[in-house]
Amino acid sequence: MSETTINDFSLLCRLFGNLFYRSPTDPILAGTFTWLAQGGLRRQWALSTDAQSELALTMLEKNANPTQLQASYQALFGEAGSIATTISAYKISVEDFINFRQTRAMPVLEQPDHVALLLLTASWIEDNLDSSIAQQAFFEQFLLPCAAKFLGQIEAYDNGFYKALAQLCRDALSAMADELEEVSETEIE
Repeated sequence: MSETTINDFSLLCRLFGNLFYRSPTDPILAGTFTWLAQGGLRRQWALSTDAQSELALTMLEKNANPTQLQASYQALFGEAGSIATTISAYKISVEDFINFRQTRAMPVLEQPDHVALLLLTASWIEDNLDSSIAQQAFFEQFLLPCAAKFLGQIEAYDNGFYKALAQLCRDALSAMADELEEVSETEIE
């Protein structure tokens, strides 16, 4: 794995995790929406693009308005939202997730039952652990099974910013899963 790929993947997981975790009007995200509107993600996007990913990147840039996104965010992810944001809703054991993190000396999470924390954990693993085995185990046990269902729900319920975000997140996770599989095959040989 190249240093660029590692940094890109970590950045993408951090970006996606925060955008799914936080309300768009959260002051922490103010700079993020400015960066998105200015084409920052397009410039950082290291994966090859097709018509669908180009459209998704354009959708994010054009709709990176936190005030306008607030209603969509609440309708999708709020307390009465259409989409469950807890990992337990997707049949992922919160206790196993906590144990996975503790075993690797990760910071303790106050409320670990949130899908976005899986993406943020993937970023942490990428930045802090030199272990493709830990990464692969995390992908197989937690991130991919949960993200597939969560992102599918977003794509079913939204036609705007969050659908585009979900599509790009799926692309990034798929590329990283492929890369982890290649690393695993290399280690076996």
